[in-house]
Amino acid sequence: MKKYLYALICLVIVYTNNAQIKNPNLNVLIATEYAFVSAAAEVGTRDAFLKFIADDGIIFRPNAVNGKTYLSNAPKRPGLLIWFPIFAGISRDGDMGFTTGPADFKKDQDSSAIWFGNFSTVWQRQSNGEFRFVIDMGSSNNKPTEQYVPLKYEMTSSNSSALRKGMKRIKADELFNNDKELTMIISKMGVALTYKKFITEESRLLRDELYPIIGITAITDHLTINSGVYTFNPIGGKISSSKDLGFTYGELTISNADKNNNGNYNYMHIWKKEGKRWIIIIDVTNKLETK
Repeated sequence: MKKYLYALICLVIVYTNNAQIKNPNLNVLIATEYAFVSAAAEVGTRDAFLKFIADDGIIFRPNAVNGKTYLSNAPKRPGLLIWFPIFAGISRDGDMGFTTGPADFKKDQDSSAIWFGNFSTVWQRQSNGEFRFVIDMGSSNNKPTEQYVPLKYEMTSSNSSALRKGMKRIKADELFNNDKELTMIISKMGVALTYKKFITEESRLLRDELYPIIGITAITDHLTINSGVYTFNPIGGKISSSKDLGFTYGELTISNADKNNNGNYNYMHIWKKEGKRWIIIIDVTNKLETK
């Protein structure tokens, strides 16, 4: 296990992007993600999730459930889940942020990966100033064909200097209205043209069986092919105290599409405000099995 942890540290140090993490709040967030990864290697995936999930954190099994309750009652299972962030962001006031990147699962440390995918996680500062994740959702895909570059974080003598108390409660009604607006505009303009109004070159879609779809052209091309009537029913969400970052989650129904796409899905939108405009920075869906 120590050998694995040393390799992980080397991965963080050697394979970094060129941009320095200058925002101290973002630096702490990314450091927390890597501490989460290390904990999974040391104590197992379930116990690491229990350590880093907020009391009201949401996971999908397959529907949205309270992660703390679900994991506390779930048996500890063997296996090693490995992941690292390649893209992250944080609110202006530093109380909420997100991370996303590739993940894989092995039966044990010395075996080859048997599952590949991408995760997307939203983090919120708790009353003690530490980040804990409030929702986690991902997608599965084939073995990656490209080498991803892990995000860098700067080692400091103490990350606590950047901590401050969080947990300011603000209703996410504005973001729920965004989801409802998506539904309304899609019914008039179609899904591809609608999404084009709500995405930038940083935006990405996570879909099962596909690699992340990133940028305006790739996303609109995908949604032109995978068209249909999309109806979003938001169930929950949160927004940062600076009201420039947040998320919604709920159920998506797709109709009038081909038979492979019709049906019900879980979805999560991570919203980021640019000027006066809300954009979808990450959009994740998982199809629900028909009963």
